[in-house]
Amino acid sequence: MSKEERRTTLAVSRRRYAELKGKKARSRFLDEYCAVTGHGRKHAIAALNARRPGASRRRGRPSGFGAQSVKLLAKIWKLAGRPCGKLLHPVAGLYVASLRRHGGVDEGAAAEVSRMSASTMDRRLGYSRPPGGRGRGRTDSLGEHRRKIGLKTDVWPATSRQTPGWVELDTVAHCGGSMAGSFMWTLNCCDVATQWLEMRPAWNKGAHAVGGAMRESFAAIPTPILGANTDNGPEFLNAHLEREFPSLCPGAVRSRSRPYIKNDNPHVEQKNGHAVRRILGHGRIDRPEAFDAMRELLAAESLFRNLYRPTLKLLERRREGSRRIKRFEKTPKTPAQRMLDGDAVPEAGKGRVRDLLASNDPVTLRARIDAAGARLARILCQPLPPNPPPNPPRRPPAATSRRSDELLAAHSRDGAAAGGFAKITVR
Repeated sequence: MSKEERRTTLAVSRRRYAELKGKKARSRFLDEYCAVTGHGRKHAIAALNARRPGASRRRGRPSGFGAQSVKLLAKIWKLAGRPCGKLLHPVAGLYVASLRRHGGVDEGAAAEVSRMSASTMDRRLGYSRPPGGRGRGRTDSLGEHRRKIGLKTDVWPATSRQTPGWVELDTVAHCGGSMAGSFMWTLNCCDVATQWLEMRPAWNKGAHAVGGAMRESFAAIPTPILGANTDNGPEFLNAHLEREFPSLCPGAVRSRSRPYIKNDNPHVEQKNGHAVRRILGHGRIDRPEAFDAMRELLAAESLFRNLYRPTLKLLERRREGSRRIKRFEKTPKTPAQRMLDGDAVPEAGKGRVRDLLASNDPVTLRARIDAAGARLARILCQPLPPNPPPNPPRRPPAATSRRSDELLAAHSRDGAAAGGFAKITVR
């Protein structure tokens, strides 16, 4: 039997099989069909029961959520920075209220969004995580300065995870895979107890640039700095910062991680990928004129995450036999909420947080982030001069900025995208 004959036989047999009523009649027909075609019985049943044109493709209970509610949910998701459903669910009502203040919202769609669970939000969004990658870092040995600074495991108290003011710091290289020449770095500062995050750019990682970024980050954290832990990189362990650290945060304890054990700085290491790389990607940013836009972008993104982006804090981690058990907070909270709920935060710090919440709004802040990101993308996509200098000046003009690699494609795709951008390689 030729391929065309088999196709014709199958089409005719499907129609006949669909018209038969009763198990015996179908069984006799299957015997005949298997004898003619040589197919096994199970294969024949699957072939004859294949989906026919016009057959319903969805089975089970109807969805219960309309297209308008899914569209509103997608808009809220983009405003919130594209989090997972578990982190989006607690703050969805906040974004709906903000959208009401800035324009019309379909109340029926808003009511449907309020009924969605975190799992339903994930299913309705159907989003995929942006592709990740591994960056490159470089550290140099500075044994003399290392011996002067105590290890975190020896210096930090056991209550540092519950007391705001103990911060971890790290730098992220925007080198595009090559450490040659001058390029931008991002200083990441994370408060362990509240997850308050501050990101600031630095041109190269000299002591002056990193010290200035540290000063800005410490000033933006509402609570006084009690201790600062860094890795063993030369951007932190040098004579300049040794002299300047007492003026950056008076009375604070300075410590460092154990060499080659990055889990001594776990909170800020997580933010390197979850915050900095998700915003700026892995491309090379080697233009001093991008410093202002990058600083503005990072400052606005930090503020958005601290005020409106909830996180799940790890409360306990233990091992039972071969199992590792982790216990998280039951309800995600924003860093601002943790600051306001913390008994150890002074009233002046809580007042600063309340002022930030009163003077900012998620929609306007997201618009500010997108504008800064588009500005940075335009700078990075400009053609290089015909004869660029071999090494750009070590210090850029003092200014402000924020996003990098992924921006222009995202803005051309959906206008007001947040968080996960399609990558543009900028060299």
